[in-house]
Amino acid sequence: IAAATEDARIRAERIAENSRSDLGSLRSADLGVFQIIGQNSGEDFTWGGAYNTADKKKTASVTMRLEFEID
Repeated sequence: IAAATEDARIRAERIAENSRSDLGSLRSADLGVFQIIGQNSGEDFTWGGAYNTADKKKTASVTMRLEFEID
């Protein structure tokens, strides 16, 4: 979750830079869908999330939605 949040902040900073603005304060943060699939399994992501319980090794994908003010 920490890595997904950091990635979202970095992307927001790039968007702000490209629009010649500065990233302001964080207004809100929401967790999106968790996708937990077997590592190298070929499973598909699903709209409601995937929760593999069979495989020992897993890959997780977490979606974060951060809303910032623009200065």
